[in-house]
Amino acid sequence: MIDVLLVNGVVITMDKDRRVIADGAVAIDDGRIVEVGDTAQLTEKYTAERVIDCARHCVLPGFIDAHGHGGHSLFKTIATDNINDWMPIITNVYKHEVTDDFWYYEGKLSALERLKAGITTGVSVLGSMPRSDDPVVALNHAQAYVEVGVREIVCTGPCNPPWPHPFSRWVDGKKVTKEVTYEEVLAGAEAVIEALHHANSDRTRAYITPFVIVTSINPSAQLFGLTDFDRYQARKIREIARKYDTRIHSDAFGGMIHLAVQDKEYALLGPDVHLQHCRGISFDEAKILAETGTNVSASPGFGQINDWTPITELLEMGATVAITTDGTSPMTPFDMFQAMRRMQLLQQAALRDYFYLPPGKLLEMVTIDAARCVGWDDELGSLEAGKKADVITVNMQQAHLTPETMHVQRLVYQAVGGDVNHVIVDGQLVMDQRQVLTVDEQRILTEANEEAARTIARAGLAAYMQPGKYFWGHARAYLDEGRARPLFSRD
Repeated sequence: MIDVLLVNGVVITMDKDRRVIADGAVAIDDGRIVEVGDTAQLTEKYTAERVIDCARHCVLPGFIDAHGHGGHSLFKTIATDNINDWMPIITNVYKHEVTDDFWYYEGKLSALERLKAGITTGVSVLGSMPRSDDPVVALNHAQAYVEVGVREIVCTGPCNPPWPHPFSRWVDGKKVTKEVTYEEVLAGAEAVIEALHHANSDRTRAYITPFVIVTSINPSAQLFGLTDFDRYQARKIREIARKYDTRIHSDAFGGMIHLAVQDKEYALLGPDVHLQHCRGISFDEAKILAETGTNVSASPGFGQINDWTPITELLEMGATVAITTDGTSPMTPFDMFQAMRRMQLLQQAALRDYFYLPPGKLLEMVTIDAARCVGWDDELGSLEAGKKADVITVNMQQAHLTPETMHVQRLVYQAVGGDVNHVIVDGQLVMDQRQVLTVDEQRILTEANEEAARTIARAGLAAYMQPGKYFWGHARAYLDEGRARPLFSRD
């Protein structure tokens, strides 16, 4: 007898043949997929402790969100009217105004939102820039994901210079600020990787994550060469990755790849690296990424309009590219369906060609390609015998998903995260007909609201939450005098 048998669904396997089985079934036992095939054949072959009838549902691999941020879920939309200053505002809060408990409560909310949108594996960069001055940040966040039942790739490492760098912890209600050296931040990141990489029955992994691959670059200025610190950081990051046999995740923008490749021994490029954004990169830089086998992930947003990621060129040169949410702040949900559609529109608009990024490719970029991007495609990203059983179903018996034809197109063009009906992670049913089975959902929402309120008050964020005078009745917003400057000095 096996553990679970899903039957009567339209099974979108994402296997090498991209099979779509009209009346399909998935057999699961001991956390892994045993077989994928026709319902008639598998029901005759297997008996199961639990049979899930997936009639009028699509069955597909769980989504993999290859880049998002821990912390953001409690700051949704805050400071969006100050969007040019959003990064320094929120980064200051992460460095100085959040408690250790913040990371646990935010992690529960983040994992819950991802779960309910069908994301079974999520990358979490801790903070806006990664924060690794103390391992408690990552440990609390990872614990939250474990309790909800979603896989998490915790990404932690050094933020940008100067060093030493001030960080604050709250002890008995009082802020304690400390100047932290670069070596201390690296040690904190190592402690996180040692504790979390392949932890929790391999539901948790930890990657080393410098904020960007080249810290000294000003993309609008002339590029001269790598600094001594750029080379030093690349070497230290490479040493940590090799020591713990882990991967490297970072951000990159135009000009950085051109410089990074000059470091022949330690460049943060290659098959064990995945770079988020890559906006504004040149054709030559895209070619470097493809030739070095560096994985790329990108999210759809306004930044793609001015400095876009050349996704189609990267794909045509053979690079692996994943679509990510980069959620959930300032204004981005953990909804991979929305992310696919927005990315398709942005690429089509940039190239003035309706036919770029067909729906099948889009679905690959949030499943099997995303699994390759994070180095986990040997076990995740498709429904195949031997792989881990991370499976979702989407309820097609709804007006906006009817008629039930052209199922891949229907999912990509019309579905939303709220249409996900069942979620299985590691063979465990975590959500059953949108009912979360692992945690008390209402308690998570209550605690998240309470922690957000405490943080908003502590950090003085209320000033960035009220509508400005151009909010209603105006075709364009302007930064009014009450919001002209952040409430703090920039780092």
